[in-house]
Amino acid sequence: MDRRRLDFKDEKGFSIIEVLVAATILVTGLFGTAIMIDMADAVTVTAKAREQAVSLQREVVEELRSVSYDELTPASAGAAVRTNPSLADASLTDPGWTVRRRGITYSVAVGVCDVDDPRDGTGTHDGALFCAADPGASSAEDCDTLLGVDGSIQGTAAAATAGASVGTCGIDLDLDGTVDNLTEASLGICLLICPGDGTDPVPSDYKRAVVLVRWNRGGGSRYALQATTIPNPGVAAAPSVSSLTTADSVPVLSGTSVTFSASTTASAAAVAWYVDGTAQGTASGAGTGWSFSWPLGSVGGSEPGTGQVLDGSYLIGAKAFDAHGQFATARQLTVTLNRRKPYAVRDLDAGRNGSVIDIEWRANPERDIEGYRVYRQPLLGSPVLVCALTTATSCQDISPPGGAPSYFSVALDRTPGGDLREGDPSASASVAALNTRPTAPTNLQVATVDGAPVLTWSAASDPDLGDSVAYYRVYRDGTDVAARYDRTSTGDELTWTDAQAGGIAHTYRVVAVDQNMAESTFAGPVTG
Repeated sequence: MDRRRLDFKDEKGFSIIEVLVAATILVTGLFGTAIMIDMADAVTVTAKAREQAVSLQREVVEELRSVSYDELTPASAGAAVRTNPSLADASLTDPGWTVRRRGITYSVAVGVCDVDDPRDGTGTHDGALFCAADPGASSAEDCDTLLGVDGSIQGTAAAATAGASVGTCGIDLDLDGTVDNLTEASLGICLLICPGDGTDPVPSDYKRAVVLVRWNRGGGSRYALQATTIPNPGVAAAPSVSSLTTADSVPVLSGTSVTFSASTTASAAAVAWYVDGTAQGTASGAGTGWSFSWPLGSVGGSEPGTGQVLDGSYLIGAKAFDAHGQFATARQLTVTLNRRKPYAVRDLDAGRNGSVIDIEWRANPERDIEGYRVYRQPLLGSPVLVCALTTATSCQDISPPGGAPSYFSVALDRTPGGDLREGDPSASASVAALNTRPTAPTNLQVATVDGAPVLTWSAASDPDLGDSVAYYRVYRDGTDVAARYDRTSTGDELTWTDAQAGGIAHTYRVVAVDQNMAESTFAGPVTG
């Protein structure tokens, strides 16, 4: 039998080094593939966010075009658009105008102003309505610089002093949903009546609408800015109001009414007058001359008088109609009332919260309030200023005495000369001398529902007889006063939704607050 020797020296295979090299090449390839997938996902998120923003922006523009021409004013345009349920503000508590689409929160600002095309002459107009700058006053590069990439509708720090560029770039500095620095009056160019050459009886040739939409998901500049024009419908046969004036002194410092005179470009069948866009009545007169009186009511003592119009700035308008109900350009005039110092602050409350005392109150209804001051009233001696001028409706006494100190607050406006003026003091609020803070909520959890973080917790209790949990306070991304983000309405609510999370993970803590404003210890943190 032929036997063959097996020669193991001739066997073929891979060495350890060859296997390691092959594995390294494979892992490197997989790592590169993972990076490509991650980059593709980021690009997809960015594209979807921008696509939805542009769609939202077009919807806002179309809604603006559906509003009656004369009702499109700097003060009313945003509110008119938000009457559409799909464009309503997603949060009534947070500043700014936000709309949620597909799990992304978009901040929106709308600005509208009138334009007098000089090609047909210029006319006298209201500086509160007409544009201050040409749309080309700011370049795309300027807007990129002022808006930045952080998704804030307020823009960068440089926007605060950017003047007319704020308006042309659609920036909302004060988070009220309206583009700032868009009109002549807003930039101090012409505060009331602005002169023209007198050759154009209808100076509002068209309106310029600026819409800015911002978001904080994805990459890139994260904003969509669009400026469009809305032409005057040009009802040539209908009368327009050519002038609206008052012989009374403005600001109005006394009296119970303000009388206005209106002139029309053609004989009118009727002239209606408005306050802040709301119809008030019909003017007296005929032909091209009309007048009406705005009743202000009497100034009250410690309480506003019956029918009293409170201090602040109001937009008075007039619109002329022909016999067929047609109308052309309306006129508006800003009138400021300053008939008394502010009324007393209402619903002041104070309570000891650890080493500090929290003080809260209700905002005054007057429109000219500059802010508030809070004083501690000792048993003997003069009041001690605890919180200087603040626009918030809460503050803290960080160095309070022991016992049960008392506090009062005053609202401030400005005198006709421009000096700050304190109003009537509020009723005093005393701190409870003995108070035990409530127990902390338990079982704090966070879950994502429809793209928004939802917090739930178990109820806290208060050990003091007759005391109870008044509400729960939510802290977001911190534990100091600045992190106080929101609160429930009552102590029975055990859930809260962050509608303004913006797709970003936040850290949350919840405390119980009793009837004496004392906080429990923190429940949490949880992140979601």
